[in-house]
Amino acid sequence: MRKVSKLVRGTSKGARPGVVFSVASILILVLVLFFPEGILGARPPHGTLTSLCENANLKSDPASVVPGSSGEVRFACDFTPSVVPAFTVDGLPPGHFVKAQATVNGFVAPYASLWIYDARDNTARPCGDRDGHAQIPSGKTLKILTGDWNYCAEFLNVGQAGLPTFSVSWTVS
Repeated sequence: MRKVSKLVRGTSKGARPGVVFSVASILILVLVLFFPEGILGARPPHGTLTSLCENANLKSDPASVVPGSSGEVRFACDFTPSVVPAFTVDGLPPGHFVKAQATVNGFVAPYASLWIYDARDNTARPCGDRDGHAQIPSGKTLKILTGDWNYCAEFLNVGQAGLPTFSVSWTVS
């Protein structure tokens, strides 16, 4: 019979189960204490897009336009005595946005383009020059920052019937 060496019989100099468990426990404790949202970070919060009025209740400013004219018209829930925005994006920290897709129905000539803009902008500038302006793209996703928003529509050569009604609905992704 052969003699078994002490190196083979003895304990290995590798990791011991107690030491491995202790190091793993300390590492987990450090991660939980210093990274409570996880090592990859928290999932982004989900924002909401809401309106205080339905599309049918949006008010236009101006309330009517002259036949044959071109220009723009703003839409909000109300303009007097103060602006009540057409919709609000919230549930997110300032400077963050929701991704939303608009479905627009009835937006036909004489309308030319539809925009959203920061509801705090009460200037008489064109739709594309207003604060926070973004044209609503057909069938594409739009990034909308937290805050209050109104609509602005550009129109060309209005007929005798005036401006047609339209509706906008949003799907937040």
